[in-house]
Amino acid sequence: MPRRGQIGMAKQGAKYTPPDPTQIELKPEALDFWARTLETDPAKIRKAVQKVGPGLEQVKLELGLGGAG
Repeated sequence: MPRRGQIGMAKQGAKYTPPDPTQIELKPEALDFWARTLETDPAKIRKAVQKVGPGLEQVKLELGLGGAG
């Protein structure tokens, strides 16, 4: 029964898939997804989205995580 461990992993991270990978939603599951993806605190992502909008590149720039170029 090696599936048991896999099921537990799926429940932690694989449930949420962004409908548009260039936009960050403010849903808790979206913030968790982007926090893992960007290796940043969800609260910082929420603040950045509220400041610059939901565009991924703008949020990354606001967080100092690089971006285009």
